[in-house]
Amino acid sequence: MMWSRIKSSFIGDIKIILHDNMLLARSLAPFILIILLKFAFAPLSGFIFSKTGLLIDNYYSFIALTFISLISILPGVVSAFIVLDKRYLYKPANLEVTTAERRKSLLVRMIISAFFSFILVMITILLAKPVRTEGWLRNLFAAFLLSTQSPFVFLFISGVRGNRNSGSAFSRLYWMFLIAAPLGLLLHHPWNYLAFYSPLYWIAWAWIVQSPLESLIYGSIGMILTSSAIILFFRHLLRKYSG
Repeated sequence: MMWSRIKSSFIGDIKIILHDNMLLARSLAPFILIILLKFAFAPLSGFIFSKTGLLIDNYYSFIALTFISLISILPGVVSAFIVLDKRYLYKPANLEVTTAERRKSLLVRMIISAFFSFILVMITILLAKPVRTEGWLRNLFAAFLLSTQSPFVFLFISGVRGNRNSGSAFSRLYWMFLIAAPLGLLLHHPWNYLAFYSPLYWIAWAWIVQSPLESLIYGSIGMILTSSAIILFFRHLLRKYSG
């Protein structure tokens, strides 16, 4: 039953995306970012070094972590804009949607966005190697943590009252979470405390820190922050569509 819902929702979303330039652009954006990391960074780094003497290769991991954090949320962003357009119901006219049905619909969307987020993150890891010093187990751990950000941002944007324009404006607030990861890694104590609110900051540390125990602790903090936000926004969204 759940698989049937997932399949139906996925096929319906594909049809919507293919007929919507904005959604199509956001769906293709992860692949463009991957291509930039894989093929454009090295030539650009060489050009900058030849002109200024600045070797930006030293900042590759910070740049790549920012890119991959953005890549991880884009499936959730696309799904959220479909919801805001009220095109996600796929139901006959005059059919009442119960709270239980609404809950299942939201869960399906969260699963789909998390799945595609995980796939995109793994593709980025394999091709661009954002953290080149870590092995496959740590990379899988980071990919799982990053994939949880997609359902988070889906609920975060979908919870806004209004249409796609309102959602687009509200989605910019998520940049505070995105930018916290690279800034928090670059800032010295105690300024890095300013980034503690962002799950992406803790996920980044869980990925790059050498100690497996510290990695598990930082990853757990990121997961707790994400899970708490997901529960909060999930309940808000149910109340929003029940009202």
